[in-house]
Amino acid sequence: MRDTLDLKSQSMKRSVAASVSLLFLGFVSTITAAGAAEPTAARLNWYRGNTHTHTINSDGNTSPDVVARWYKEHGYQFLFITDHEFITDPAPLNALLGATERFLLLPGQEITQWSAEKTHDAAHVNSLFARKVIFPVGTRKCSGSGCGAIADANVPLATTFKANINAVREQGAIPQVNHPNYHWSVKPEDLYDIPDHTLLEIWNGLDIINNLGGDSGCSCDSRPSAEGYWDILLSRGKIIYGVGSDDAHDFSATAESSGESSGKAWVVVRAPELTPGTIEAAIRAGNFYASTGITLDDVAVIPAKAGTQLEKPTQPATAAGAVLRITINPGRDPERGPRYLTRFIGNNGATLAQSPGLEPTYTIKGNEGYVRASITDSNGRRAWTQPIFTDARARQ
Repeated sequence: MRDTLDLKSQSMKRSVAASVSLLFLGFVSTITAAGAAEPTAARLNWYRGNTHTHTINSDGNTSPDVVARWYKEHGYQFLFITDHEFITDPAPLNALLGATERFLLLPGQEITQWSAEKTHDAAHVNSLFARKVIFPVGTRKCSGSGCGAIADANVPLATTFKANINAVREQGAIPQVNHPNYHWSVKPEDLYDIPDHTLLEIWNGLDIINNLGGDSGCSCDSRPSAEGYWDILLSRGKIIYGVGSDDAHDFSATAESSGESSGKAWVVVRAPELTPGTIEAAIRAGNFYASTGITLDDVAVIPAKAGTQLEKPTQPATAAGAVLRITINPGRDPERGPRYLTRFIGNNGATLAQSPGLEPTYTIKGNEGYVRASITDSNGRRAWTQPIFTDARARQ
């Protein structure tokens, strides 16, 4: 298992007091004119969690209590169990393992959709905060220990995505599109009609998911990386949030060699406390980042005129002159530890700027459409911040 975070210490919640007006996605805090942090009445904390995990209730090899215990003992604060067409009741597990401000189990399901044309095509969608099981579009099919459905003939994947995501939203849950390059199933156009505020899995911890995309050698079948799908959708005017997750199935001693082990990708949510309501609100608002091992201490957008109110109440903090500032946690040995490079990315996935070091910044020009950060370290670990918007989406 990789030493990705100093799991017992760095991944525990970190208090964030921002300190007029500083806008970070859905939350408003304050910052001094000099940029120094000041305590405020409402403190926000970071909570590390996983949104995609399997147990013996579908095609995993381990019981829910053992899976939940693994995540708790490895520095996570919350976990969704997302078995195929099954919702594990979190109440008994929370009674056993839950602890105030330390660990929380949450309900989920993976909706297992296959295409009629190619039965291996996978258009899988998670339902986070699931209320009841959703059966996919088409004819029910069971394969091994998991069940799903095959779409009827001539029903494209795009239609199944729309139907299954609508079913998730109708019960008040949060949809997450999983591993778009799994079996090279999904094309970008299959996702054009997914609704705003859907989550997209931009990094999946399994070894068979093709996160980085690829070209078959035929120009007719080139697929972007999962992160590339994100930029395609953002560039089409969507509000989509990127997640990293394990999709872990194997918690045995040989899990690493099977390629299905845990602890490879996660999200870190910023919320005032660790409760189902606050975690849900933060995820819906995009108040989190995704990571495979890099820890962020802060992500902030500082308005152009710090020390004064914005000129117009409707003017977004991301207007020209605002500064996107990221603070990277250097770990225990900053001098000899990893080095970091941050790319600020905008419309069509273009690199707007890049910056080395522990506190990269980008000054908003106002015409980018969106700006997000992709951070890598010298050991190959990654982190991704959610997009901030410089167009009408900033007010949604």
